[in-house]
Amino acid sequence: MPPKKKGKGKGKGKGKKGKKGKKEKDPDAAEEKFKRAQHEIQSLKDHLGLRKEIARRAEATASEMRQKLRGVEEDLDDQRYDQKSISSDLTRQYKTMQTELGLRIHTLETEVTRLRQQLANTEAELQETKIEKERITREKDKTIEELRMKIDTMEISYDGIVHDALDNLLHKMDDAKQKWEKQATQIQLRHKHLLLEFGLNPLDI
Repeated sequence: MPPKKKGKGKGKGKGKKGKKGKKEKDPDAAEEKFKRAQHEIQSLKDHLGLRKEIARRAEATASEMRQKLRGVEEDLDDQRYDQKSISSDLTRQYKTMQTELGLRIHTLETEVTRLRQQLANTEAELQETKIEKERITREKDKTIEELRMKIDTMEISYDGIVHDALDNLLHKMDDAKQKWEKQATQIQLRHKHLLLEFGLNPLDI
């Protein structure tokens, strides 16, 4: 009887609790879990195939040994004088062997059933992982689209702000130009009056 693997069920249970407590998953973590689940399914399938082959060989061995035993019993029919001792010994061996083979077959069948259940659980987890991955992908695409729309809106708003700022700057420059021209005209008139006071013609200068 092959040794049973310990600790696998507990680790698996803890993984499930962690998954329930944390519904939001990273896409890379979901992809890694998906790959691990695929690898585990393949390993379980290989293990299940090996167990089936062992069970088949055990059954074939038992059938062959039963046939041999029947042949021996037929030979013993021709030798009745020694039948009691030989038959008793062979019957005991047969019963012992039959019991051992029955126990081994039962153990293998139990192991196959357990592995099938484990495979079903793993496939269910894989399906849940696929669904979770699709949900995360949809949410990511939705978030990207919302951000893209926000960026487009910000670009439009930024363009409006820039245009308003430029218009305001041009307006201020026009006001400043008019103010400078007015001040320059006043300065020119003041200088002209001063030159005239000193008897100078501004046109001669």
